[in-house]
Amino acid sequence: MMRFLCAALLVTAASPAFAACGSAGMPPEMFKAFVTGTQEALNEHGFRAGIADGKMGSRTQSAVRAYQRAAKLPVDGCVSQELLDHLNFAQPKVYAPGAKRP
Repeated sequence: MMRFLCAALLVTAASPAFAACGSAGMPPEMFKAFVTGTQEALNEHGFRAGIADGKMGSRTQSAVRAYQRAAKLPVDGCVSQELLDHLNFAQPKVYAPGAKRP
């Protein structure tokens, strides 16, 4: 019983930084478009997400986390509508340290 309780507490206390990212029930084509748009915007802001291929790889996830930290957003490394909106519309724009600004 105690072992089960400890395991349950560990699962519920997991940090959101390690939460699994999902497609939030989106069709695969739509999720790929979100990831591609996010990669493009991250690259434009100097966050080095790699090639905009719509694949949620470790480089993209690291770039998302770096942007989230710089923008003072909750850091989970996940792509979402909110993240893409922030990248495209937030003022002032958030850039990676040392990134060329337009």
